[in-house]
Amino acid sequence: MTTLQHPETKQQPAWARVAVPTVAGLAGLLALAALQQTTGAALFALPWVAAVGIIAVAPQAPFAQPRNMFIGQISAGVVGLAVVAAMGGPSIWAAAVAAGLATAPMVALKAPHPPATATAAVIGATGPSLLFLVDPILLASAATVLVGWLIGKVLPGHKYPARWW
Repeated sequence: MTTLQHPETKQQPAWARVAVPTVAGLAGLLALAALQQTTGAALFALPWVAAVGIIAVAPQAPFAQPRNMFIGQISAGVVGLAVVAAMGGPSIWAAAVAAGLATAPMVALKAPHPPATATAAVIGATGPSLLFLVDPILLASAATVLVGWLIGKVLPGHKYPARWW
């Protein structure tokens, strides 16, 4: 199995190769939880928990970058809402179809972000309003990227993002 690493990781001692992504992930998740607790916005949800994990473990991976996060999440949200409307409401079937179809715009727009399929599934299962595109999708994506960037600034050996857009 090949792991995605940035150049500094190869020169780190073995303990740091475990500690740096663990600390990055823990700090990111605690920050999202604190932001949700403080603001009441739904920031600590599975799609963004998974995104924090990707940023912690593979901060240089294309699907971890801000462009992919925003385009992937928003396009998956639009697909999820469209599927719920087309299928007459939320259901497990709408969740499955939405998650499956969410890949198409991400790939077409050259912005794959695997956690966004969970966003589409959540929408298919719950049928939220159009405001879901703003809260939590846009807010949680922005918070996740901001937290990843801050962690990359303070945690030695963890550079995020590789590029902003």
